[in-house]
Amino acid sequence: MKIYYFTGTGNSLVVAKDLSNEIQGDIVSIPSAMGMDKIRFEDKDLVIVFPVYMWGIPLIVKRFIEKIEDIKEKKIYGVATYGGMAGGTINSLGKFIKRNNGLLSGGFTVCMPGNYIPMYEAIDESKQKKMFNDWAEKVKKIASYIKEGNTGIYENGNLFMNFIFSSIVYNLLANKIPKMDKQFWVDDNCNKCGICQKVCPTGNISIQDGKPIWNNKCEQCLACLQWCQQSAIQCGKKTTGRKRYHHPSVKVSDIITKYQQ
Repeated sequence: MKIYYFTGTGNSLVVAKDLSNEIQGDIVSIPSAMGMDKIRFEDKDLVIVFPVYMWGIPLIVKRFIEKIEDIKEKKIYGVATYGGMAGGTINSLGKFIKRNNGLLSGGFTVCMPGNYIPMYEAIDESKQKKMFNDWAEKVKKIASYIKEGNTGIYENGNLFMNFIFSSIVYNLLANKIPKMDKQFWVDDNCNKCGICQKVCPTGNISIQDGKPIWNNKCEQCLACLQWCQQSAIQCGKKTTGRKRYHHPSVKVSDIITKYQQ
């Protein structure tokens, strides 16, 4: 079984790894597969792990799904990590897979520490630990469901909130995501290390005079900002001085390695 994942700051990578340990699946980063015209694999079962962005599906995950060959023959499960609210992301995933002639067999949501620093800083470590402990329990239930080949469960939020955020708001904003990188800027703490370029899943960052330039292919994963060792990358006017976040068990080398396959 293949477990494909997309991650910016490590939450979805940890979820993919933990699921892999339970179901003996092979994990593959979605960005590493995006150079193919078609995604081909012999496995009949597939798990897609990704974070919720703007109460919906990251654009790169949509492009990945469109590339899956013989999607109608695959049993697909989705696992969405979220910080604030998952909304109707799983329903949206099911609809998008169906639009591409496939079927979502089951979908789950996992609460993890959020990373959207333009709105808030990293939460207290004690709260993070509780989320990690909750996940340690839930992973066994999800793994059992998948291993037994069960189908039908779609974990979603309140119907009204789903409609407002995962339908109306997401549909209004999603196509603007690639150019939202115009909000990024770099302050004088930049030491020209180039890590921001190396962790970017879409190759959106180029380096000019040792400093990053964003090129309007953004996914809003915030990997560049959150992995900057100098906290030199900012987004908008409120991120300076805010506490950053990446999953404590994930290293920047894990992100770089997985994106550079």
